[in-house]
Amino acid sequence: LFDYVGAPDADRVVVIMTSGAETAEETVEYLADKGEKVGLLKVHLYRPFSNQHFLAALPKTVTNVAVLDRTKEPGSEGEPMYLDVVNAVSDTDKPAKVIGGRYGLSCKEFTPGMVKAVFDEMKKDVPKKHFVVGITDDVTNMSLDVDPEFSVEDPKTVRAVFYGLGSDGTVSANKNSIKIIGDNTDMYAQGYFVYD
Repeated sequence: LFDYVGAPDADRVVVIMTSGAETAEETVEYLADKGEKVGLLKVHLYRPFSNQHFLAALPKTVTNVAVLDRTKEPGSEGEPMYLDVVNAVSDTDKPAKVIGGRYGLSCKEFTPGMVKAVFDEMKKDVPKKHFVVGITDDVTNMSLDVDPEFSVEDPKTVRAVFYGLGSDGTVSANKNSIKIIGDNTDMYAQGYFVYD
């Protein structure tokens, strides 16, 4: 139901599910390697939410939890998973401080810099109880400051951007180029195509 990744003695943990968990995991591993006491709890089955399994997966050293929901529920005290985690944590002898945030709204990318911004927010004496990451919210001022330069990539990573017009063969040519690079070098290759 839940997988934990990160420092065994983490004091700050992010709870997330779906595709955002991959970015969060990569960031947690990077920060933990640098000595940060951070962790990630990946949710695989959301409902019915099992308090027992959630608390068993959460390290006993955790004092701060940030729950990231990819939804906005106006009129509620918080987003759905945030409310379930608050409920689960309140049943413990020593409840952790729980904050909740939204990410990935309006099809925004979810980057390692955003994950780090969430961990930085948890370090504060008085973190925002509810926040948004990845969107500049100048109305409610719930946005977290994100360092756009923060990266967890290997410095040897090579990126290239190719543009093409419809039906000019560029997509097929690029797919072939990626396959050739992946098959004939010691590099890993990946293509990400965007159509407009």
